[in-house]
Amino acid sequence: MTLGPVQFVMIGLDNDKQRGQVAAELRNVSDEGIIRVLDALAIRREPDGTVISLGASDLSEDERMAYGAVVGGLLGMSAGGEEGAELGAEMGAEAFADQNFGLSDTDIQDIARDIPAGKTVLMVLFEHHWAVALKDALMSAGGVVLAQGLVQPESLAAYSEVLADLTSEEPSTGPTVQH
Repeated sequence: MTLGPVQFVMIGLDNDKQRGQVAAELRNVSDEGIIRVLDALAIRREPDGTVISLGASDLSEDERMAYGAVVGGLLGMSAGGEEGAELGAEMGAEAFADQNFGLSDTDIQDIARDIPAGKTVLMVLFEHHWAVALKDALMSAGGVVLAQGLVQPESLAAYSEVLADLTSEEPSTGPTVQH
Protein backbone atom coordinates (compact mmCIF):
# COMPACT_ATOMS: atom_id res chain seq x y z
CA MET A 1 0.00 0.00 0.00
CA THR A 2 1.36 3.39 -0.97
CA LEU A 3 1.33 6.16 1.60
CA GLY A 4 0.98 9.74 0.39
CA PRO A 5 3.06 12.62 1.76
CA VAL A 6 2.46 13.28 5.46
CA GLN A 7 2.26 16.79 6.89
CA PHE A 8 2.10 18.13 10.44
CA VAL A 9 0.44 21.47 11.18
CA MET A 10 -0.08 23.31 14.45
CA ILE A 11 -2.75 25.99 14.42
CA GLY A 12 -3.67 28.61 17.02
CA LEU A 13 -7.34 29.56 17.34
CA ASP A 14 -9.33 32.13 19.31
CA ASN A 15 -11.94 30.33 21.41
CA ASP A 16 -14.55 33.08 20.96
CA LYS A 17 -14.40 32.78 17.14
CA GLN A 18 -14.77 29.00 16.96
CA ARG A 19 -18.05 27.62 15.69
CA GLY A 20 -16.84 24.15 14.68
CA GLN A 21 -15.87 25.36 11.20
CA VAL A 22 -12.30 23.99 11.31
CA ALA A 23 -13.37 20.54 12.51
CA ALA A 24 -16.17 20.47 9.93
CA GLU A 25 -13.77 21.29 7.10
CA LEU A 26 -11.24 18.69 8.25
CA ARG A 27 -14.07 16.11 8.23
CA ASN A 28 -15.18 17.31 4.78
CA VAL A 29 -11.76 16.97 3.11
CA SER A 30 -11.23 13.65 4.86
CA ASP A 31 -14.64 12.33 3.72
CA GLU A 32 -13.82 13.43 0.15
CA GLY A 33 -10.56 11.43 0.27
CA ILE A 34 -8.37 14.51 -0.15
CA ILE A 35 -6.58 13.89 3.16
CA ARG A 36 -6.53 11.14 5.77
CA VAL A 37 -6.21 12.37 9.35
CA LEU A 38 -3.59 10.22 11.04
CA ASP A 39 -3.83 12.08 14.32
CA ALA A 40 -5.50 15.27 15.53
CA LEU A 41 -5.56 16.87 18.95
CA ALA A 42 -7.15 20.13 20.06
CA ILE A 43 -6.14 21.58 23.43
CA ARG A 44 -8.39 24.41 24.57
CA ARG A 45 -7.65 26.70 27.51
CA GLU A 46 -10.70 28.47 28.88
CA PRO A 47 -10.50 32.01 30.34
CA ASP A 48 -10.73 30.51 33.85
CA GLY A 49 -7.73 28.23 33.12
CA THR A 50 -9.74 25.03 32.61
CA VAL A 51 -8.20 22.76 29.95
CA ILE A 52 -10.30 20.74 27.51
CA SER A 53 -8.77 18.36 24.96
CA LEU A 54 -10.34 16.44 22.12
CA GLY A 55 -8.68 14.03 19.72
CA ALA A 56 -9.60 12.32 16.47
CA SER A 57 -8.16 10.04 13.80
CA ASP A 58 -9.30 8.38 10.58
CA LEU A 59 -7.30 5.27 11.52
CA SER A 60 -8.67 2.10 13.09
CA GLU A 61 -7.13 0.90 16.36
CA ASP A 62 -4.99 -1.62 14.47
CA GLU A 63 -3.82 1.08 12.05
CA ARG A 64 -3.02 3.39 15.00
CA MET A 65 -0.93 0.63 16.57
CA ALA A 66 0.97 0.07 13.31
CA TYR A 67 1.47 3.84 12.91
CA GLY A 68 2.66 4.13 16.52
CA ALA A 69 5.09 1.24 16.02
CA VAL A 70 6.62 2.96 12.99
CA VAL A 71 6.92 6.33 14.76
CA GLY A 72 8.24 4.73 17.96
CA GLY A 73 10.69 2.57 16.01
CA LEU A 74 12.09 5.57 14.15
CA LEU A 75 12.48 7.56 17.36
CA GLY A 76 14.04 4.56 19.12
CA MET A 77 16.41 3.89 16.22
CA SER A 78 17.87 7.38 16.44
CA ALA A 79 18.20 7.11 20.22
CA GLY A 80 19.44 3.55 20.63
CA GLY A 81 20.12 1.80 17.33
CA GLU A 82 18.43 -1.50 16.48
CA GLU A 83 17.67 -2.38 20.11
CA GLY A 84 16.18 1.08 20.65
CA ALA A 85 14.07 0.68 17.52
CA GLU A 86 12.51 -2.54 18.82
CA LEU A 87 11.74 -1.06 22.22
CA GLY A 88 10.48 2.17 20.62
CA ALA A 89 8.19 0.25 18.27
CA GLU A 90 6.60 -1.64 21.17
CA MET A 91 6.15 1.49 23.27
CA GLY A 92 4.89 3.52 20.30
CA ALA A 93 2.31 0.91 19.32
CA GLU A 94 0.81 0.98 22.81
CA ALA A 95 0.97 4.76 23.27
CA PHE A 96 -0.47 5.74 19.90
CA ALA A 97 -3.23 3.11 19.99
CA ASP A 98 -4.75 4.66 23.10
CA GLN A 99 -3.69 8.33 23.03
CA ASN A 100 -3.53 11.09 20.44
CA PHE A 101 0.09 11.73 19.46
CA GLY A 102 0.98 9.24 22.22
CA LEU A 103 0.40 11.99 24.80
CA SER A 104 -0.84 11.23 28.30
CA ASP A 105 -3.23 13.49 30.22
CA THR A 106 -0.20 14.79 32.13
CA ASP A 107 1.58 15.58 28.84
CA ILE A 108 -1.48 17.49 27.62
CA GLN A 109 -1.65 19.48 30.88
CA ASP A 110 2.06 20.33 30.48
CA ILE A 111 1.47 21.60 26.92
CA ALA A 112 -1.62 23.53 28.05
CA ARG A 113 0.47 25.61 30.47
CA ASP A 114 1.96 27.41 27.45
CA ILE A 115 -1.42 28.11 25.83
CA PRO A 116 -2.86 31.54 26.70
CA ALA A 117 -6.32 31.61 28.29
CA GLY A 118 -9.04 31.90 25.64
CA LYS A 119 -6.98 30.11 22.97
CA THR A 120 -6.91 26.65 21.40
CA VAL A 121 -4.00 24.83 19.82
CA LEU A 122 -4.90 22.31 17.13
CA MET A 123 -2.28 19.76 16.06
CA VAL A 124 -3.02 17.69 12.96
CA LEU A 125 -0.90 15.02 11.29
CA PHE A 126 -2.44 14.10 7.95
CA GLU A 127 -1.66 12.19 4.80
CA HIS A 128 -2.15 13.95 1.47
CA HIS A 129 -4.32 11.08 0.24
CA TRP A 130 -4.96 12.82 -3.11
CA ALA A 131 -1.26 12.29 -3.95
CA VAL A 132 -1.22 8.48 -3.63
CA ALA A 133 -2.04 7.80 -7.31
CA LEU A 134 0.43 10.49 -8.37
CA LYS A 135 3.12 8.88 -6.19
CA ASP A 136 2.37 5.45 -7.72
CA ALA A 137 2.71 6.93 -11.23
CA LEU A 138 5.94 8.67 -10.27
CA MET A 139 7.41 5.47 -8.84
CA SER A 140 6.41 3.39 -11.88
CA ALA A 141 8.17 5.94 -14.09
CA GLY A 142 11.35 5.60 -12.01
CA GLY A 143 10.93 9.12 -10.66
CA VAL A 144 12.07 10.45 -7.33
CA VAL A 145 11.10 13.62 -5.50
CA LEU A 146 14.16 15.86 -5.52
CA ALA A 147 12.71 18.64 -3.38
CA GLN A 148 9.42 19.69 -1.87
CA GLY A 149 8.01 22.38 0.32
CA LEU A 150 5.01 24.52 1.02
CA VAL A 151 4.74 28.14 -0.02
CA GLN A 152 2.11 30.24 1.71
CA PRO A 153 0.19 32.62 -0.59
CA GLU A 154 1.03 35.41 1.86
CA SER A 155 4.73 34.79 1.19
CA LEU A 156 4.16 35.18 -2.52
CA ALA A 157 2.18 38.36 -1.96
CA ALA A 158 5.09 39.79 0.04
CA TYR A 159 7.27 39.43 -3.04
CA SER A 160 4.69 40.66 -5.57
CA GLU A 161 6.74 43.71 -6.53
CA VAL A 162 9.84 41.60 -7.14
CA LEU A 163 7.81 39.13 -9.20
CA ALA A 164 6.21 41.98 -11.17
CA ASP A 165 9.66 43.38 -11.96
CA LEU A 166 10.88 39.96 -13.10
CA THR A 167 7.94 39.41 -15.44
CA SER A 168 8.20 42.86 -17.00
CA GLU A 169 11.87 42.47 -18.01
CA GLU A 170 12.96 41.57 -21.53
CA PRO A 171 13.09 37.81 -22.15
CA SER A 172 16.52 36.34 -21.52
CA THR A 173 18.62 34.66 -24.19
CA GLY A 174 19.25 31.68 -21.93
CA PRO A 175 18.27 28.09 -22.58
CA THR A 176 14.75 27.25 -23.72
CA VAL A 177 12.58 24.35 -22.79
CA GLN A 178 10.90 22.34 -25.52
CA HIS A 179 7.40 20.99 -24.98
